[in-house]
Order: sequence, then structure tokens, then C-alpha cells
Amino acid sequence: MLDTLRIAQVSPYGLDRYGGVRSHIRGLGEALQARGHFVTVLAPGADGILGSLPVVGCGRARAVNFSGSHFDVAWASAADRKHIGADSFDVMHVHAPWSPALPMQLAWTFRGARVGTFHDVAGRDTPAWARRLMPLGSAIIRRVLLDATIAVSPPVSVYLGRGTHELIPNGVELPAVMPSRAPNARTVLLYVGRLEPRKDVETLLRAMAMLGPHAPPLLIIGDGPSRVSLEAMQRSLALHHVRFLGAISDAEKWAHMREATCLIAPSSGGESFGIVLLEAMTAGMLPVAADNPGYRHVLGDGGASLRFPPGDVATLATIVRRVVGDCLWREAMQAWARTRCADFAWPGIAVQVEATYRRALQRMRR
Repeated sequence: MLDTLRIAQVSPYGLDRYGGVRSHIRGLGEALQARGHFVTVLAPGADGILGSLPVVGCGRARAVNFSGSHFDVAWASAADRKHIGADSFDVMHVHAPWSPALPMQLAWTFRGARVGTFHDVAGRDTPAWARRLMPLGSAIIRRVLLDATIAVSPPVSVYLGRGTHELIPNGVELPAVMPSRAPNARTVLLYVGRLEPRKDVETLLRAMAMLGPHAPPLLIIGDGPSRVSLEAMQRSLALHHVRFLGAISDAEKWAHMREATCLIAPSSGGESFGIVLLEAMTAGMLPVAADNPGYRHVLGDGGASLRFPPGDVATLATIVRRVVGDCLWREAMQAWARTRCADFAWPGIAVQVEATYRRALQRMRR
């Protein structure tokens, strides 16, 4: 039997907000727990619990907006570092090493095996100088701080470079029984995510306006800097069937996902993967998504009819009409979705990540 590992997963972001990194840390951590390992999450904010994972707070997060996206900057105090160092972890797994301060700070002082997962890609609004810097910056991070590197998707692999990392995707927890929708069930649309410019919720609202007064209801879950302007846009377009629910609990989020018909993810870019699409599939929803590289990787060729060009209001409205009116197509795509999300089940992903940890430990010991 392989040795039990003590693993620290480092989040650069506060765990009080939605995001793919948060979902990844929880899903991977709980899958590693199921394999008998001890997993602790280190994150800005207070001590607490993420699912079944203990959270140790490190510093305070301060919000920074850059190129239409949002990230947190946090710094661990000397007392935080001493407390963490006393836990004697075997592996420190830092997520999104690009994020300033906390992941790099903790990895720099850690003496065990250091593994980094890169989740980030450039968005449409990312400055040219930042795009040019990404390959060099990632090379410096890998060589100075990491014993092993993981990319979550081919778009991330592009700037990491061939032969420098392993490609291990995000995962998803599969329910014991995959849900299905009754053919005559009421259609409800859902958006789940940050409300910030690169998520392009404006395109979704314009598509709802194009559908007219008989459009299905749309629930918007999440919060962020764009919420005020989006609510103003909703009022100006008289979208009475659109509701903003704000940031709600995971339990409430999943309750809405199990009742809704279709999740819409309109991000114009900057998406390295698209874990929310997988979550939608496991809840029995159809995922309709903008055709950016990260979402394209998740949906693959089989989900081509669910994708629309970023910012294309008319095509998005056409797909929603098909979701509402074409029962045979909808049932066929729901069957495809149940099969597709099984390719990303967390137990298999956790086996790959654990193997990466053990190779990193071997390199570190040598």
C-alpha cells in the first residue's frame, strides 16, 4: 500500500467567492481524502471548512482588477507561516501560481515537494506585453519554485511549453444516479459565475431581450463589480423574467442547477477550462457556452451545437430557442452530456494528480 500523504492545497483567492479554482480545490481535495490522504486548504481569510476540507486562513485578500478580471492579493504574516510550517506537509500544491503573493510566498519557504497547477490564460483584454511575458514568467516560476507542473487544458499548455508539464484537467463529482429532465418540464435558464466584464453577461441579457416577452426565466447566480451595471441594463431592457440572486450558498446553487434546464456561459475569453459546464452536465442541464478555447476543450466536438461565437447575440438566442422547442435534439444532447462529464470524474483525476505528487517527492529527495 502506498504511503499516506499530508497535502496542503494553496488557494490565491478567498474561498467566499465562486470560481473554477475554488471548485477544483474542493473536488480534488475530497477525492484525495477518499484515497486516504490528509488534505488541508490554505487560503486568505479566516479558518473554516470547504466541503469536508479543513481551511487554515493566511492573511487577508485585497481585490485587484486587471484586464477585465478580478483576483485577490494576500500576504501571509510571520505568525501564519510559522503555524503552517508546524504542520509538516509532504506536498504543497499551489493553484494559479501567477496570482501575486500568497502561492509564491508559501512555496518559497516550503521544504517539501512543491507542485503547481496553472489555471490561467490570457483574455481578449489582456495587454500584449502581458501575453509576451507569460511564457518567460511561467518558466521562471517552474524553475525557481516547483518540482512538478500541471496544466488544466491545452490553452494553458501553449504558454507553458512542450515537455515542461503534465496535462491533467479539472474534474467533477458524479452523482450516484445521473439526473434527467422530463420532456414537458418548464424551461429555466441559469448563469453561474462572477459578474465581471470578461464573463460578458451583457451578451446574455441582449439575447434574452431578442427572445421577447415569452422567453424562459433566467436566474443569475453570482456577484462582482459588474452587477450594478447589469441590473441597470436589465431594467432598461425591461427583462422582467431575469432575476439576480447574488452570491448564494453551494447548497442553494446546486438546488437551482438541478431544477434548471440550461446553463449559459457567455465568457468572451480568458477561460482556461470551464468547470461550471461540467457541473451543469452532472446536474442534468445542457451547457450552452461561448466558443472560447477553454470551453471548446470541455465540450469537444460532440458539443459543437451548444457553442456560439463570443458576443454573438443572435446565435445565442437561436440556440436557446432550440433548447426550448426541439425536444428530440434536447434529449439527444442531454444523453451526450451524461456521457461526456464521466470523462472528467474526480476519482480518475485524483489518481493522476497523486502520481504527480509522488514523482515530485522523488525529484525533491534526489
